[in-house]
Amino acid sequence: MTHPAARSLRAIALPVLAACLPLGVAIANVSPAWATTTDLATVVINEVESNNDSTHGDWIELYNYGEEDVDLTGAILSDNSNTHSYTIGSVTLAAGGFQAFTVDGAGGFGLGSADSARLFAAGTTDLSTTPANAYSWTAHASTTYGRDWANPDGNGLGQWATTAYSTFATANVFPTGNPADITSVRINEVESNEDATHGDWIELYNTSASAVTLDGAMLSDSEDAHVLVIPSGTTIAGYGYKAFRTDTGAGSFGLGSSDEARLFAAGDTGLTTVIDSLTWTNHATNTWGRTVPGAGTWAQTSASTYEAVNQFTSISVPDIAGVVINEVESAGDDTHGDWVELKNTTGSAIDLGQAIISDNNDGHVFRVPSGTSLAAGALAAFAVDAPSLGDGAFGLGDVDSARLFRADAIDLSVASPVDSRSWTTHAPLTYGRDGSGTWTTTHAATYGTANDFTSTITPDISWVVLNEIESSGGTPGDWIELYNTSNQAITLDGAQLSDSDNTHVYTIPANTTIAANGYYVVDIDSVTGGFGLGSDDAVRFYRAGKTVGTDYTLDHDEWTAHAANSYGRTSLGLGDWVNQSCGTSKGAVNCS
Repeated sequence: MTHPAARSLRAIALPVLAACLPLGVAIANVSPAWATTTDLATVVINEVESNNDSTHGDWIELYNYGEEDVDLTGAILSDNSNTHSYTIGSVTLAAGGFQAFTVDGAGGFGLGSADSARLFAAGTTDLSTTPANAYSWTAHASTTYGRDWANPDGNGLGQWATTAYSTFATANVFPTGNPADITSVRINEVESNEDATHGDWIELYNTSASAVTLDGAMLSDSEDAHVLVIPSGTTIAGYGYKAFRTDTGAGSFGLGSSDEARLFAAGDTGLTTVIDSLTWTNHATNTWGRTVPGAGTWAQTSASTYEAVNQFTSISVPDIAGVVINEVESAGDDTHGDWVELKNTTGSAIDLGQAIISDNNDGHVFRVPSGTSLAAGALAAFAVDAPSLGDGAFGLGDVDSARLFRADAIDLSVASPVDSRSWTTHAPLTYGRDGSGTWTTTHAATYGTANDFTSTITPDISWVVLNEIESSGGTPGDWIELYNTSNQAITLDGAQLSDSDNTHVYTIPANTTIAANGYYVVDIDSVTGGFGLGSDDAVRFYRAGKTVGTDYTLDHDEWTAHAANSYGRTSLGLGDWVNQSCGTSKGAVNCS
């Protein structure tokens, strides 16, 4: 088995062979070991991108670890479906070479979160047979999956692992430390005077909803020579606590009466970028802690609370009584997405910093940014599913709630909300509080401004929703159904449909109208300019002129596996999406 050395061996072999032959003997008839072959024995799947990168989409990389070039013409790539195939064109894979293939383009297939990549020899007609090579996974990688040739498996091939980053058609790279983003992690409590149980310690708090890997992150005091590296395999749960004793073990150091605690990301060996820090000039009676988890001001605690919420006897977070939920967009407008608007009904300004907005899921937490003050009688709206929120974003559903909590709420299942509103179906526009405080449907969405219950309602394209999706070859193929939730005809001119690939954009032709309470169906994989839908994919609907992948959608839906028949909305376009086991209902009322 030659692996990457094959290329350098081949480069020197011809001159060496020629030098060893007698004068006058030609080498034209010599059949060297690196002659081109169609045998796939030394070709393996080497890297897989299943989550649609922005440049190449879903792709499969092959690597030839042998000494001969391999002719891949006609070889077949597939996923875990025997009906999906991508036939490789006229391609020769050099010995020791890499070649990657985007498989979700025209006539291809998308790779799912639980899927496989398989390689078959040219001419294979039955993909239920044993492939030449294959790899399977149960979830998308955070980067890509790749073979680590520095760590061979039992067959001498590279073991599969998560790569450091995507390397399309080049050698795989694996992390030497942990490159995880820890910008959501904050120093939350510090013990500098050696308690009897844990000595000196620094507690961290994760301000995001998603767990964060801390492998290789570093803690230090005021001296750069003092560095404690967090061990491999260490994670901190979403909105969780993790404390580290600093005065024992490798790299240990004590914390002084006038000192500093600093947090650095993995790999920042020069300690150049501080993620978070605290400086003090004397030991605390108990500990130093933040008044709000991961935020607020620093103060002396009333008790040491190792890996738990900080305690104070004389300090409390701002009282936000009198702040109410004033308006809610749960169906996602194409300017702000899903959002919740708050109103201060009191006569004084209120500090909203780190107050919590949630839906009916106790694990969904949006924290109002620190420093947010709401003047008497003022309004402020917050997008809860903004892409900038990353894994902390959440959408508002068909049957859902909006809840407001104080900043010190820990367990939302038992904490009492300051205010809450619930609904059983999406509003045609938004829900809002009227002058009497009654929760009802508005006449216009008014993000951050006074609610509107008097304007004449003029339906536009925002009243049109995705209503049913066939992604697995219906009649005649994949199709997307739109539904007009209003009682007026609406023009669709220039509106755009896309899947999970930003390069796949179908523009609805000019002079296209959808009837009042009517349906409009696009046979998306057969119409000119269309595209196919995969088993792990999405459909996104944009207003004319919007930028796909950057601007908010009018509507969207995503899935991780084909539906038994189709995916459809309940409640005539205003309900949630369901897998329609009852069958498809193309161009008609959904059967769900």
